[in-house]
Amino acid sequence: MHIFSFKLEVLMTDIALPAEPYLLSQEDFSNLRGTQYIDFLKYIADHVSPQSYFEIGTETGRSCKQFTCPSVCVDPQFRLTEDIISGKTELHLFQMPSDVFFRSRRLGKIFDEGIDICFLDGMHRCEYLLRDFMNAEKHCHSRSLVLLHDCMPRNQRMALRTHEIGTEEEGEDTRYAWTGDVWRVVPILMKYRPDLKISLIDCPPSGLVAISNLDPESTVIEKNYANIVREMHALSFAASPFETYPHQPTLISSAGLIAKPEDFSLLFNIW
Repeated sequence: MHIFSFKLEVLMTDIALPAEPYLLSQEDFSNLRGTQYIDFLKYIADHVSPQSYFEIGTETGRSCKQFTCPSVCVDPQFRLTEDIISGKTELHLFQMPSDVFFRSRRLGKIFDEGIDICFLDGMHRCEYLLRDFMNAEKHCHSRSLVLLHDCMPRNQRMALRTHEIGTEEEGEDTRYAWTGDVWRVVPILMKYRPDLKISLIDCPPSGLVAISNLDPESTVIEKNYANIVREMHALSFAASPFETYPHQPTLISSAGLIAKPEDFSLLFNIW
């Protein structure tokens, strides 16, 4: 019993994960050649079987469609093209900005035991994503998993705060893609919230950030919000957001992890 407990404790830390095929080098990760993020969300829904799902930035409904558990979706202007209610016993749609939604305090009444899976894909500007994370975490529990989308721009054009189409030389795979500057949130969370477990997943077109070990009681970001926003806007990179990270996060191959699902809870500290 003591041996098992010791091994589990070591594996759950950030000191050293075992060498596995789902762990990538920075060079391999930067290509973002993994499983498409929508397909990876489906894998999470099937493998983890969450009891509650919350998302910001539903738009057409492709992400919400992957989950069959009770769900809450927030978007200022839904453009639904998918059947997002099939299989669900409960679905709540709120057509309003996320800041307005959180002020309504409705999420805690719907999910009184907290959110299991949270997917944040709202406004592509760093201060919006920071607030969305800060407010969503208040409704999480210690085993929740928060996923941030679009935090790995492939070039500086994608990372602009305004949506501009790339030139023909850029290539069709990224020419129309836009991440905005939400990449800035990752180094900020690494610095101000070292208690969080942050991993990057190589899902194209612009990566996923997985955050676990959440603390709904934390007020660090809220108390320092104005200074943090100023600090975020001062960040810049020449070639990759990796240049701004205070330390190297765990880099995960989505395809490799799908091939070894028994290690999912090990990596993300959930369930």
